[in-house]
Amino acid sequence: MKRAILITGGNGFLGSYVSALLAEAGHPVISYDMAPPREACKFIQRNHQAEIKYVNGQITDLSRILAVCKRTEVRAIVHAAGFVDVAGSVEQPYLTYRINTEGSIVMYEAARLLDLDRVVLISSNAVYQRKRYEPIDEMHSVFSPSHGNPAAHYGASKIASEIIGLTYCAFNGVDVIALRMSSIYGFGMQNPMYIKPMVESAVLGQPCEFPTGGDMPRDYTYVRDSAKAVIKALGVDKGRIEQRVFNVSGGTLYSAREVAEFVKEVVPGAAISIGAGLTELEKSDIQGRGVLDCSKAKEVLGYSAEYDLRSGVREYVALMREYLQWQQHKGGGLQ
Repeated sequence: MKRAILITGGNGFLGSYVSALLAEAGHPVISYDMAPPREACKFIQRNHQAEIKYVNGQITDLSRILAVCKRTEVRAIVHAAGFVDVAGSVEQPYLTYRINTEGSIVMYEAARLLDLDRVVLISSNAVYQRKRYEPIDEMHSVFSPSHGNPAAHYGASKIASEIIGLTYCAFNGVDVIALRMSSIYGFGMQNPMYIKPMVESAVLGQPCEFPTGGDMPRDYTYVRDSAKAVIKALGVDKGRIEQRVFNVSGGTLYSAREVAEFVKEVVPGAAISIGAGLTELEKSDIQGRGVLDCSKAKEVLGYSAEYDLRSGVREYVALMREYLQWQQHKGGGLQ
């Protein structure tokens, strides 16, 4: 029998796809989340729900995590849960660190106490300081003696989680791999990033307007690529690990204006308008954004993006339409 994997945030966006892939591969999957599965999550996991065990709990509750891991004989953790909101982190810094950083410490401590095989931390490209060169590799600066993180407390909480994880690895023997994900998109996403309202409004035949934001660039990564990177990180042999932090992205920078054009191409007649310029927070966030160098992820993990933005948007649209039909068959509405 394949080893059991616990996924925090298993009912969330990325967690839903990772859970489905692991269940499809024959792993016992424990989806650990404070919220029950959303309808989108149920749709993503529709062919594997019977093989996924759903457990309610907080990621900051070490005793709960330990009890669940012991009871279900977990051997590895994918830590995908977190507070993923740059603007929200400005308003709620303490909550951001408690969820993102303390929650990560709980996973490392559980792995230490239970001698688990591995913890895969879902980190972010938000860890990077102001862009110094491009493509941005894992050696790019994440600290400045004069500036805070451009992505506010969200970015700071992520780099803190990485550093603590690497220290658990060095001094406590906890096998930690951190994946710096970039702008994950696709059906089921909750963070708008312009692309969600564009695609979903287009499919529903509704207009979508943004006064600004057209100049905001992102290295968008389709969710299936991100999920496959997680699976590869779980399975890579220790002997192949030369470093423990890896960039994972689509490998191309697109502006929100270009995203709108792709959506219009896939959904003819889509009524999308987006103005130029950036919000004040975007002006800060953009300082750390650039194309990520994923060569180490390819070399060590065997990761490479299979989707470009056009093919990712096309599949997002197709899944959105399929979901709406699935909901109609169930007699439900869009959630």
